[in-house]
Amino acid sequence: MLIQSWLSKFFRPHRTAKSPAWSGLFLFSVFILISGCDFFSNRVLNKTVVEVGPHRMTIQEFSKQLAAKLKNLDALSAKDPAILSKFKAKIISDFVVESLILIWFQEQKLTLTSEEVNAELKSLQSGYPDDKSFRLILSEESMAYSQWRKQIEQNLKRKKAFAHMNQNVTPPTEDELLSYFNNNKERYRQKEAVKLSHVLVLDENQAEIVKKLSRSQKFSEVIKKFSMSPDSAFGGEYGWVERDANDDLEKLFKMRAGEVSAPIKMPDGYHIFRIESRRGERQKTFNEVREQAKNDVIALRQTAKFSAWLDEQIKKYKVFKNVQALDSLYVETQDGSAQK
Repeated sequence: MLIQSWLSKFFRPHRTAKSPAWSGLFLFSVFILISGCDFFSNRVLNKTVVEVGPHRMTIQEFSKQLAAKLKNLDALSAKDPAILSKFKAKIISDFVVESLILIWFQEQKLTLTSEEVNAELKSLQSGYPDDKSFRLILSEESMAYSQWRKQIEQNLKRKKAFAHMNQNVTPPTEDELLSYFNNNKERYRQKEAVKLSHVLVLDENQAEIVKKLSRSQKFSEVIKKFSMSPDSAFGGEYGWVERDANDDLEKLFKMRAGEVSAPIKMPDGYHIFRIESRRGERQKTFNEVREQAKNDVIALRQTAKFSAWLDEQIKKYKVFKNVQALDSLYVETQDGSAQK
C-alpha cells in the first residue's frame, strides 16, 4: 500500500517524561496540515531541530521535509528504522552544508542580482507547457511561489560559491591524465549495448496485438499508429541501453539486430522493442576519453577541496543539533502501529 493511500497518519513529537503535552502533524496524502488542528502547539512546532550560525530549522520545517522524502515509499519502508534514520541524517546534513555555504557566500562578499534570479526563474518556468501546469506542480508539492523562488536563489548562490571556491583548482598535466587513465581503465571500458526503437502501449492485450502486427508491417509504421510515447513522432527511438543497466531489458541482449521483442512490462506501460543495432564490449583508448578523464580528475580535485573547506567551516561555526527532538519524531499509521 502506498503512503498516499493511508487514511490517517502523522509525524509527531513522541511524549516522554521530559516532553511537553502530546502534539502532532497530521498528514493526508503526505501533505502536512497545520491550521485548525487542536493537537498542535506552536511552541513545539517552532522548537529548533538544528542551528548553524543565523540559520535554524524548526520541527515543523523538518517534519515537512521528512514527509516529502517518505511520500513515495510503501508503508513498511516508511516505518523502517534504518530508512527513517538515513532520511533524518540526510536532511540535517543538507541543512548544515547549505547554511555554511550561505554564510561563506556573504563573508566572501559575493553577490546575486535580481536580474540573475529572474532569468533563472524564467528559464525554469519555460520548461512547463503553461503557467497553470507550473502552478499545479507547486501545489502538489505544497510549496508557495515565494518558497520556490527562495530555493532557486539558494541554488544560484551555491553555484556561485562553488565557482568561486574552485577558481584556483589546478588542471591536470598530460602525464597526470595518462597516469589516471592507466590506473582507472575499467572506468573507461565500453560496455556491450543495444540501440532500440520501441512502441509503448497501456495494456497487455494491446501489446500482443501490436507484436503480431509487427510481423506483417514495418515497425516504423506500427510506431506511428500505436505508440503512446512522445518519441513516436521521431521514429520511436529509445536509444542505447548498456548491459546490466536495466534488469527488464537484459533479455534483449540475446536477440539479433532487426528482431522485435515480446511485450515487456515496465512502470509506464508495455514496450515492444526492435533491436536497431548492437555494439560489443571494448576498452576505449586514452585519446577517446581524454576530455572525460580530464573532467573526472578536475571533479576529484574539486571534491577534495570542498571536503577540506567543509571541515574548516564546521570547526569554525558551532552546529547545534537537538537530538532529543529528532529521536522523538516517528511515523504512525491508521492501524496504530508506530516507529520512532
